[in-house]
Amino acid sequence: MNESLKMVVVLAVIAMASAGILSVVYGTTSVIIEENAARALESSVFEVLPNVSRVEIIRRSADELGVDDPKEMREQEQRTTLIYQGIDSNEQVVGYAFVGEANGYGGVIRILVGVDEVTDEILNIKVLSHTETPGLGSRIEDESFRSRFIGKTVEDPIAINRDIDNISGATVSATAAADAVRQGFVNASAVYRGGE
Repeated sequence: MNESLKMVVVLAVIAMASAGILSVVYGTTSVIIEENAARALESSVFEVLPNVSRVEIIRRSADELGVDDPKEMREQEQRTTLIYQGIDSNEQVVGYAFVGEANGYGGVIRILVGVDEVTDEILNIKVLSHTETPGLGSRIEDESFRSRFIGKTVEDPIAINRDIDNISGATVSATAAADAVRQGFVNASAVYRGGE
């Protein structure tokens, strides 16, 4: 065998071994990463549902819903992900929590929303993740903005400049946050109340 063919064979063997090792490492660590993310999400439920002593998962799998967005000329995705039910120390249901998603200026905005069991009003929201511009779009995390959603029901418009005040200089981010809450609320409420 000539020298260059030997090098090609050696490099191919090294590449295959490296790919195999990376595959095993990814398979092992991805499970751990998903478990940690699920634990973090579950602990966030305690923040949006007050006086909850434990949570139960109501909906395990995500539904991907495609909606044509004519303004953006692309398909806008909305996912109704896990739905949690919050239970207090007296074994009474406090409410439920869900995650809404929408496309913001910098990428996907994920918001956790807690809803009261009796009144069907939003109790609190928490921004789980976003890649919005620091100092502008990132103001969707501010309490002054998040508090604008408290008390809203699925019957409310939950729309910027209708029943939610805008954030000056961050219209796209604020609109996306409102869309995530509104559309997620509609989907989660139908699943939770309708038992779909």
